Amino acid sequence: MKTRRKVTQAFEANHTSSRRREKFGVGELLMLVENSETPGHSRFIRIVGLRPSGGLECQYSIESEELNAKTEKLN
Repeated sequence: MKTRRKVTQAFEANHTSSRRREKFGVGELLMLVENSETPGHSRFIRIVGLRPSGGLECQYSIESEELNAKTEKLN
């Protein structure tokens, strides 16, 4: 089962394959990605609906505590 979360407080997170930081606003939906290589950090993707022609899903990283404080778990 994939863990989905909803943003309750705006925050910024690092793009995992570059130095770019991305903003996430209240109400956006995220899905956690299983990752054990960096303890204390969570990886996630933004859920933005259908991706035509197999578009890439960008992954982002943030401290787990901050993610838990600024999002809520969805059923």
